[in-house]
Amino acid sequence: MRKNTRIVSMAAAALLAVAPVAASAVPVNAAISLGTVTNTTGTTSTTTATTAKPTDRSYFTYGNQVIDAASTTDKTANVVPTTISIKAKDTVASVTTAINDLGLVFFSTNNASGEKVNLKDSEVAAILKNAGVTLDKDNKNITAVPTSDFNLTLTGTGSTSTQTATVQIPVVVSGSSSTTDTTQNPVINWSLNGQSKGSVNGQIFQVAVGSQFNPTNFVNSNGEPVIISAVQNSNNNTAASLEATSNPVNTSEAGRYYNVTLTATGLTGKKTTATYTVLITSSHKQALYANGASSIATYHIYGINVRPASTTFKDGDTVYVADQTRTLNNVSYSQVSTKSKSDANSSNIWVKTSSLVKPAGDTNTKTLPVMVDSRAYDKNGNYLGHMYYAYNDIEIVPTVVTINGKTYYKVANKDEYVRVTNITGNQRTLKHNAYIYWSSYRRTPGTGKMYRGQTVTTYGGQMRFKNGKKYYRIEGCRNNNKRYIKAVNFY
Repeated sequence: MRKNTRIVSMAAAALLAVAPVAASAVPVNAAISLGTVTNTTGTTSTTTATTAKPTDRSYFTYGNQVIDAASTTDKTANVVPTTISIKAKDTVASVTTAINDLGLVFFSTNNASGEKVNLKDSEVAAILKNAGVTLDKDNKNITAVPTSDFNLTLTGTGSTSTQTATVQIPVVVSGSSSTTDTTQNPVINWSLNGQSKGSVNGQIFQVAVGSQFNPTNFVNSNGEPVIISAVQNSNNNTAASLEATSNPVNTSEAGRYYNVTLTATGLTGKKTTATYTVLITSSHKQALYANGASSIATYHIYGINVRPASTTFKDGDTVYVADQTRTLNNVSYSQVSTKSKSDANSSNIWVKTSSLVKPAGDTNTKTLPVMVDSRAYDKNGNYLGHMYYAYNDIEIVPTVVTINGKTYYKVANKDEYVRVTNITGNQRTLKHNAYIYWSSYRRTPGTGKMYRGQTVTTYGGQMRFKNGKKYYRIEGCRNNNKRYIKAVNFY
């Protein structure tokens, strides 16, 4: 026999968009009682998570996998790795069914029986309205939806107030956001090789690197002319004015995606906007660039939620790139695959689009020998865990950079820095006559005495030899021609 033993509440975190590709998260402050979840013991078998059960908290499972808890450092850790879709004219009942069919199960404790989520239409209707979804007067049908995706937050509560857990369910808004009559608005269409192709909104075009680009009249990478035009409305083919209100395309930057926005204005003053994407790439594999990082991270995207994926790429790895990007929190992501272009189009492996852009190279660089083993540091002076070794060449930007009071050179085309003293050294003046040594007890053959007042270039810090005395490595030192002067001989 089933027992209704737990109360579940749901709140919506809606994304209120200013533009289709840029949104900011605005929480809707609502906690609506959404009835009960049904205990799965009795006539229904108990659900058990197959991953390690948390011992210190209540939790939900999805597909027998424990959903992580959100934290201040990762607010999307509790996102359910799936999506449900809503659009205008959907029924509330269909949304309720979609949520219940996810098979979410709540565990109040590590040893508790699982309790399957089972919501009611009236409860889902209430929370949809709090999320900005418009319903009809009977709260049965959706008449308008928000312009952007949002999350629904489900909270399970056990027998005590401390036995709670939350998960976020990604909701994807599809179709038109409302049923508003737009039949008298201008229509923006496109043609390929003179053949009409319909609305340009949401289309993706590929253009060749370095090609000329006009946002309403250009040639794609196949050499086919693409022409975009506007008419007064769907029943009046008289031309409407059309202008590019946003055109950031730079065809010299291979691998970049750009969104172009056009606005058409009719004789009545009504306006229509359309946005399409320009991809500067090819159907062949593209290189990935770490841009100074040690590796290239990948992501899964569920609705509006970006989650880390386990796959990583190395700088220079090549992938196929899909004809789609997603922009979330002002960061653009691209679908990729190592198998084929078609596989990339259906993949849920994403990289930041910036990883497909070859970083601009440093200019006015210089190649010099490393004179003392030198650690690589980041821009904050933190050791990166690897070295540049003595007597190997290094390409640097010969402008001194001061980090935390110490001087560095930037390594060319990398976000790395090395100490100046290990590359070009320091000028020191002798206060005593001095000999040049190969080792503790041996002078370097072919070298004579250096005299007080002479200036010598030294590298790195003082080095203690086996005889207990300290020396500086000096100019001209190499593996086969070692040169050191006692540190005591310098001012």
